[in-house]
Formats: sequence, C-alpha cells, structure tokens
Amino acid sequence: MNALRRLAFVALLFGGGGHAPALRQSTVTVHLHGKGLFGSLAPDYAMYAPIATGSIDLEQPEVDIVVHPGDLTVADQSVSDTPRHEIETAMRGPEVLDVEKYPEARFRGREVTAISSEHYRVAGTLEMHGVSRQVAIDFAGTPTHYHGRAHVNQSDFGIRPRSFAGGLVSLEDEIEIEFDLFAQPVGTK
Repeated sequence: MNALRRLAFVALLFGGGGHAPALRQSTVTVHLHGKGLFGSLAPDYAMYAPIATGSIDLEQPEVDIVVHPGDLTVADQSVSDTPRHEIETAMRGPEVLDVEKYPEARFRGREVTAISSEHYRVAGTLEMHGVSRQVAIDFAGTPTHYHGRAHVNQSDFGIRPRSFAGGLVSLEDEIEIEFDLFAQPVGTK
C-alpha cells in the first residue's frame, strides 16, 4: 500500500431540485425496496445526496464520509413533483430521518483491508439518526474514483420502516447505501 498516496475527496456539491447527479459529483445513494402482501406492486425508491465531506487515506488507514440527510432527493426522474415532494418530506421528517434533530450522518472507518489491488473492505462506525452501529463497507476503484456499498437495517438506527395502504404495502427494513467518491490527490488542483 506504500504506492498508494494520501487522497482527499472533494465533494462536488450540486444545486437542489430533482436533478440527477452529474458526472464527477461525490454522492450517496440510498435504495429503499417495497415488500408486503402487494410487495411486487410496491415501488422501489432511490434517493441521493451530495457527500458534504469525505476522505480516504489507505496508508493511515481511515475513511471519513459525512452526508446531510436533509439533502436527500428522489433520484427517479419519472416520479412527478407531488409524490416526489411527499416522499422527500416523509423521509426528512420526524418519523424517519428527523433531519431537524439529526442533521448529519457520518461513517468513520479505521480498519481498511485490501481484498485485491483495487478492492477493499472498511470496518467502522455509521452514525445516523442519533445511533452508532458497526458497519462494514466494500468498495473498489482507483485513486480518482471509489464506489462502495453497504446494507443496513433502518430499525438498527431507531427508524421504523414506512408502510402504506394500511400495512398492505411497506418498505423493507434493509436498505442499501452506495457511495461514489471522486478524488483529487493532495497537492493537485
């Protein structure tokens, strides 16, 4: 790992609204899946937010990623404005992420294991919704772009999965969190 130099990830923030993230913007995407009696009819949602700050140092080793849950927006452009607003309001509200009380989600990893030359696993603490849990994230990439994912249960963070239609359709407890970090080596512009 001596050949790998310290990298600082620059979060490229983008404007609000329902726009999909542009190329080279560091983002987190949260995938929510439907289940229940009519689970096959339940929609799946992907929401994304810019990474507020992020760094990966494979020599130390450490990973630090901060996201503001209040920035989460629905990724699917086919969702019309009214349901988009309702979904975003519900996710940001007191019954789910409660962004007023918990404006930041953070992952800090101090154990990075190389699985292969470009594949890694980082073990660390995910702080979300006022709760801290140990999480392992698998990621791969190059010094200019890393992509990773983890699966977590909402209930582990004190979040009750949402249900609709009197409980006939609900969202699964497990969510998938993906990140894309685009990097600029320290000392470059």
